[in-house]
Amino acid sequence: MKERELAEDIKQQQYFEAVPVLSSEEDEGTREMGPLYPFLISGGTNTERYYFTHINDITDYKFNIRPKYFADESNYTEAFPKRIKEVLDANTDAKIFCVFDWDTIFGDENKVKKHEDFEEQFKREISNGSVTICPSMPCIEYWFLLHFEDYTELLRDYSAVSNRLAPHIKACFPDSSKSLKKLLKKRKYLEDSTWVKNLCSDGKLDTAIKRAEDNIKAAEEAGDLGNHSYSYVYKVFK
Repeated sequence: MKERELAEDIKQQQYFEAVPVLSSEEDEGTREMGPLYPFLISGGTNTERYYFTHINDITDYKFNIRPKYFADESNYTEAFPKRIKEVLDANTDAKIFCVFDWDTIFGDENKVKKHEDFEEQFKREISNGSVTICPSMPCIEYWFLLHFEDYTELLRDYSAVSNRLAPHIKACFPDSSKSLKKLLKKRKYLEDSTWVKNLCSDGKLDTAIKRAEDNIKAAEEAGDLGNHSYSYVYKVFK
C-alpha cells in the first residue's frame, strides 16, 4: 500500500470497540463507540505480524495492527516515526506500542544514536504514555521463551535464543519436523493460528507477562539490565 493510501485508510477507519445496542428503540445514527483499541507498530516481516494477528483473534487482547510496518527491522527508526504521526494525526488519544528486536542495533553505535534520536523525537508522547517502546533483547523469540522458561542470562542473538526455544515451541506447530527458523519465519507455517493457541495455553501467556515484568524490574533496580536478556513486549498486555 502506498503512503497516501495508507494515510487515507487510517482516516477513514475508526478503530474502536463496538458498543452493543441495548434497546431496539435506539437510533442507529446515535450509536456510541467503545474504547479505542491500542495501535501496534512492529518490526519484522512475518513472525510479529502473525503472532499479534492471532492474539487478536484468539484472546481478549485487541490491537489495531494497522498501519502495518512489518519490514526490515534495522530501519525502524526511519519507519516508526511516520507510522506514529499518521496514527496520532487521525486519533489524538491513541495509545501506540512499538515492538522491535534490539539485536538489530545492539553493539552498533550509529544505530543506537538513531534510536536515541527516535526516542527524543517522541519524548513527550513517551512521557505521557501515548507511545510505549517495547524492545526485546535480543529478539521477540526471547519473549516466546519466557512462556516456557524463566531465563534471564544474556542471549546476544537469534541463534542463541533459538537453541533454548526450539525444544519448547516446535511442539506448538502442527508440523514440528521443520527447523525452528522455517517455522517462525515462513508464512505458510505461521498463518495457521494453532501455534499461538498452543503457545498461550495453560496460562503460559500470563506466566510470560509476569516473568518479563518481574525480571526487568529486578535488573533495573540492580542497574544491570544490559547484562540480561529482556522483553518489554509484556507492556502490550498490561
